[in-house]
Amino acid sequence: MLLPSAFSLVAGDGNTLAFAIPALAAIGPGAVLFLLTRSPDVRTFRQDVFLIVVLGWLGIATFGALPFVVSGVLGPVDAFFESMAGFTTTGASTVEAPEDLAPSLLLWRSMMQWTGGIGIVVLFVAVAPLVGFGATQLYTAEVATPVPERLTPRIRDTAKLLAYVYVGLTLGGMVALLLAGMGPFDAVNYALATVSTGGFSTHAGSVGLFRSWAVELFLVVGMVLSGISFALYVQAVQGNLGRVLRNRELLAYLGMLAGGTLLVAASLYVFDYRDSLVLSLREALFQTASLLTGTGFSTTDWQAWDPLSRTLLLLFMAIGGMAGSTAGGLKVIRVVLLSRNGMQEAFRMVHPQAITPLRLGDRVVPEQLRTSFLGFFFVYVTSLGAGTLLMALHGLPTGPAFGSVYACLNITGTALSPVGDAAFYAGLPATAKLILTGFMLLGRLELFTVLVLLTPAFWRG
Repeated sequence: MLLPSAFSLVAGDGNTLAFAIPALAAIGPGAVLFLLTRSPDVRTFRQDVFLIVVLGWLGIATFGALPFVVSGVLGPVDAFFESMAGFTTTGASTVEAPEDLAPSLLLWRSMMQWTGGIGIVVLFVAVAPLVGFGATQLYTAEVATPVPERLTPRIRDTAKLLAYVYVGLTLGGMVALLLAGMGPFDAVNYALATVSTGGFSTHAGSVGLFRSWAVELFLVVGMVLSGISFALYVQAVQGNLGRVLRNRELLAYLGMLAGGTLLVAASLYVFDYRDSLVLSLREALFQTASLLTGTGFSTTDWQAWDPLSRTLLLLFMAIGGMAGSTAGGLKVIRVVLLSRNGMQEAFRMVHPQAITPLRLGDRVVPEQLRTSFLGFFFVYVTSLGAGTLLMALHGLPTGPAFGSVYACLNITGTALSPVGDAAFYAGLPATAKLILTGFMLLGRLELFTVLVLLTPAFWRG
């Protein structure tokens, strides 16, 4: 928060203290936690990791909300909603006109997303394999992807490599957007929001405001690259490019992106009677990349497209990007394994005596991993149902009730209208906003990381 505080001082937008005060307030508890845990005698157990992650995310979101409250722009609940949407890279917002916010607050929104993005990458690629929770069960089994359990012998070295890749993609995005004609301030903000697949914009019109093919193309490339597992980038830098290019999840991810773009473009051209096939492809590519990765940028009102296009985009939101990326959703690898498991069960109906191990490439998926992704899918669907009921209790019609939970659990921030509009989120009761922040956290931390804290076995363990 000291960075936007300094920026506010230079820009003269009057929010220097709105950042300086919360920054100083954060130093106190941070210093206490540091001093209490710096001893080499402090041991961390599996339960500790879950608790640290969940409480850490809640604590960061709480402090991140303070600049909005101190500046007087948002109330406490709206500020916490905005902060959680930022750090979880959901991108949902209660701010109806971002361009009316002070530049320092716009920068802070983008920084929250960027920080949350690198946080989740380091957590799931460097830290989580040690306790084997969430999407990284796919890594620890060394089956679902060719990503090893650790990229380097030490977590600190792995985190540094991932940070270098993350910063490199961010800087590359800034330069590309500047070359595309975007102003420096917008280029910085959109680069931060793109690499984190967060989706906060500096204007209510999102990317469509720029009306630039070059800007859209560079953002598509940035979103697609950010939806790829960052561990694969590290492997490529380490000289394992061939292994990376053979990655099954990567091939499935790129295949879904290409296939989805063609299907949406064809639907737009046929059912929306577009005059230009090229324009249909342009709009389809951008929105498919945006919603598959959970970024949520838009160049047009895609919610007004034909029913087939909108339905396809909704399905892409649930799929999400690759495990180990900043994207949300179920993750491509889980969808691949779920589909193969379904086909295998159908085969067993015809050949009940056949022994058919679940395979991914030339590797056999362990039964424990099969149980894991089936259990995850069940909890995912149950969470959507429970969340819809909770939102319906607030008087929301079924469509918006389901859509709001769907948008937050999949870390996209948007769904079919009116969900995704800042006015929709701003008009919700305070309790409904807090419920949605909980689903943002659930989706960002892969469900079980949060839900395990609610089990009696966790506290007895």
